[in-house]
Amino acid sequence: MINRRSVLSLMAGTAVLPALGAAAAWAEEKTIVYYLKNVTNPFYKHVRDGAERAAKDSKINIQMAAPTKPDNIEEQIRLVEDWIVKKPEGMVFVPVDYKALVPSVQKIQDAKIPLVIYNNKMADIHGAPFVGLDDEEMGYQATKNLIKAMGGKGNLVHIDGVPGAITAQDRKRGMERALKEHPDVKLVASQPGNYRRLPAVQVFENLMQRFPQIDGVFAANDDMAVGVVEAASAAGRPVKVVGVDCIPDALAAIKDGRMLGSMDTQPHAQGYISTRAMVEMLKGNKVPPTIMLPLAFVDKSNVEAAMVPPAQRPAPDWDKVVAAQRAG
Repeated sequence: MINRRSVLSLMAGTAVLPALGAAAAWAEEKTIVYYLKNVTNPFYKHVRDGAERAAKDSKINIQMAAPTKPDNIEEQIRLVEDWIVKKPEGMVFVPVDYKALVPSVQKIQDAKIPLVIYNNKMADIHGAPFVGLDDEEMGYQATKNLIKAMGGKGNLVHIDGVPGAITAQDRKRGMERALKEHPDVKLVASQPGNYRRLPAVQVFENLMQRFPQIDGVFAANDDMAVGVVEAASAAGRPVKVVGVDCIPDALAAIKDGRMLGSMDTQPHAQGYISTRAMVEMLKGNKVPPTIMLPLAFVDKSNVEAAMVPPAQRPAPDWDKVVAAQRAG
């Protein structure tokens, strides 16, 4: 759990880990900056945990940089500019907006600061390794599982993320691909919930008034999916809901039968592997240009395993992850 002191540090723009012991043999002590989109989404709490775990394992210092306002473009731009001046040994970056942050990332590259990008691919950025998952396939698999539970027919609602986010766009494309395969399923509405619970609650409350029958909901992340579950329950409207991220609240809802399932985006592994990729770059080792983590759908049949906290599981194996890229 992030304590009050560390949250306040993040709200100031950075959270700093203490020195992690003697410098590793491959170099003198190094510091990398690790960017988060926000400190409110549980997804990024797990990303942070994974990044910090990798930093400790690698004996490097890590500093977190996050906007005080969730997903704020202007603030993230300022954070990048501030850190470029400080010249850290490397940066691991996730863009609040995959297009708007391109000039900022180009400045990082122009400053010759080693860079790894994670979770959100960026347009017009080349030469930086990417760590993440296939979001379009994720949307496709989530929707296919939802449609199967709906019996292949009925009315479906899509609660979108931040419209400018590439993850939201790709997940929507995956959903649309699945819908084309099932003509008896009708998409009655697609509205943004901005990846946040309260907006999703408000959006779904309005949609329930408009549509007397909603059989299934695909939410682009779990914070919104849980909001939909809460709104539907309060209204006495049974509906099958799938999301993305496998956050604790969603896993609890899946276990209790209130939510159908969620795609595991492996935030802890993303944090760990993206940090490890930066370490390997600083060592002068080759890093695959793209590192895609495997997809998994979590429902009641396998939710117990998913509920084991990532910190209690073995750390991701870098060599196995890299080997899987070659095999793929």
